[in-house]
Amino acid sequence: MLVFGVDIPLVEILLVFMGIIFILLVEALVVIGMLMSQMNKMKQLISLQQKMSETLLAVKKVEADYLEKLKRR
Repeated sequence: MLVFGVDIPLVEILLVFMGIIFILLVEALVVIGMLMSQMNKMKQLISLQQKMSETLLAVKKVEADYLEKLKRR
């Protein structure tokens, strides 16, 4: 194959392109794996935060009931 007057074998060009594509594929898989890991951590964080907010609301309700009892006395 002639490119700008230089003879370049087509097989070598295809091998180089396949190597580049393979490296990009591996990089994409690594990035997707990291994103999935972070997504799972975020799900756990959200569930813990929801449990914490429910607990805080329950504590506030108990405190309000206790203050109401003290006011009645």
